[in-house]
Amino acid sequence: MQVATGRERQTVQLLERMLGSAPRAELFVPRYRYRKKIKGAWQFTEELLTPGYVYLRTSMLDIDELAQQVRRAPAFARVLAQDGKIIPLSADEERWLQALAGAGEGHVVEPSYGFIEGDQVVITEGPLVGFEAQIKKLDRHKRLAYVEVHLMGRTKLIKVGAEIVRKQG
Repeated sequence: MQVATGRERQTVQLLERMLGSAPRAELFVPRYRYRKKIKGAWQFTEELLTPGYVYLRTSMLDIDELAQQVRRAPAFARVLAQDGKIIPLSADEERWLQALAGAGEGHVVEPSYGFIEGDQVVITEGPLVGFEAQIKKLDRHKRLAYVEVHLMGRTKLIKVGAEIVRKQG
């Protein structure tokens, strides 16, 4: 669902209170972890993977009822729908998100590690292994990779942590 950018966590907390403790739905905001230089020291920090979006995992049996409850929320939260039907993530989008952020607690994309050989990026460790072709830009100084993904019917560039330990050739 689409929410006000910068209010993702507050929206999740509000919706969790509204929906109650029923285990029929899981609300989450995926994040990515990367190393950033803060006051002269490298520290791990986290940022939102897809700012302005909150994800709701539920069964298709509960989705319409949950969407009605979300629409009554006082915070800006818009369930993405077309012709009145909720637009779920496609199987490919769900697999991609799960491969990167995992299905476990936290939904955090850990940093990937690799090297550059000629013009090719080779990822040796981390969630970007196998997704090298989707990397459109590397910022070695900020330790970020910009990855092209298809989410919710659009192509987006998202940032994830990536440390390139060496460059060959």
